[in-house]
Amino acid sequence: MASLDAAAVRALVSLAMLGYAAYSDFKTREVDDLVWIILCATSTPFVLLQLVELERRALIAYVLSAYLAFLLGFTLSAFKLWGWADFLALACIGLTTPPSAEGGYLSLLPSISTLVNSLLVSCAYPIFLLAENLYLIAKGERVFEGVEASLPVKVIAFFTLRNIPAQVYLRRRNFYSLAERFESGKRFITLRIGVDEETETKRLPNRVWVSPYIPFVTLLAIGYAVHLTAGCLLDRLPLAPLAH
Repeated sequence: MASLDAAAVRALVSLAMLGYAAYSDFKTREVDDLVWIILCATSTPFVLLQLVELERRALIAYVLSAYLAFLLGFTLSAFKLWGWADFLALACIGLTTPPSAEGGYLSLLPSISTLVNSLLVSCAYPIFLLAENLYLIAKGERVFEGVEASLPVKVIAFFTLRNIPAQVYLRRRNFYSLAERFESGKRFITLRIGVDEETETKRLPNRVWVSPYIPFVTLLAIGYAVHLTAGCLLDRLPLAPLAH
């Protein structure tokens, strides 16, 4: 009973702190490091209460989950595939979430379960971008006017980029990365993966293509909530080899 109470309190604390971090990430694309310190500090007593009652198999799963959280999070951050706050969020989830006794193999690794759930949730984002870009065309916006781009690049742009007024981009540069380059008086769409620092841009057309910075802390918070309620979504697939 004590471990169940500790698990419930720990889960509520983690959800509350991750919820605040998700809100901050969504609104500003920044999360104060103090959030992660408070999350770990407040969760530690409850985590320890759970760990002393875990079986060996669950303890191994906990250590592996924490290790993979640091390894994957740091690797993705080092290759600039996501930001520092995203790494800290996944690392904290790995440290503060012992595995439950139920669920499939992926659900036994809370950090991996959360990451997989987050990636599955993020699959809806390209559909949103496609709908938005098609809506602009329906309104009569010539989104590719003056832009040099092949048909495959244009198709990819529909699913991965936004076309917004240049003034919006300049006001919210912490939300977007410019997805255009200018050479010899011509504009080209640039497709890249990663988080890069922006260079100063002197003159821009009225509308530009930008790559949105995905609020992945927000997605991790959603993926974590899904993990707590349903485990890893891949484990729920009826034909998944790791289902149970």
